[in-house]
Amino acid sequence: MKILVCDDEPEVNLFLLMVLEPEGYEVETAFDGQDALEKILATPNSFDVLITDNRMPRLTGVELIHELRALNLSLKIIMMTGFELENEEKRNLDGFLMKPFGASALLDCLNEFRCLPFSHSGHGPL
Repeated sequence: MKILVCDDEPEVNLFLLMVLEPEGYEVETAFDGQDALEKILATPNSFDVLITDNRMPRLTGVELIHELRALNLSLKIIMMTGFELENEEKRNLDGFLMKPFGASALLDCLNEFRCLPFSHSGHGPL
């Protein structure tokens, strides 16, 4: 399973890499919403999951998700933020993590997707 992690705080991206890679996930990072959007558009359907922060420069997580949902990609999206989201904002999410969170909460959230087929990737769950 290939995951794009997007947070403007390098230490958060590093934490996610340190948790996910040993579990067998392939992880790529982006440092703001615009960077994430450009990576996804460069290779559509190459990522299975996006884990994104909300409050970031250039393009917020909510704006990023709005752009991605308009493209109808088969991408699971998890929002991680230290701030509450409106129900309207949560509606486009497949998962939500309130910061701060630990490794077990992150892995539990991702484990929900392991049993789901990812038709675009050509492979099943891990």
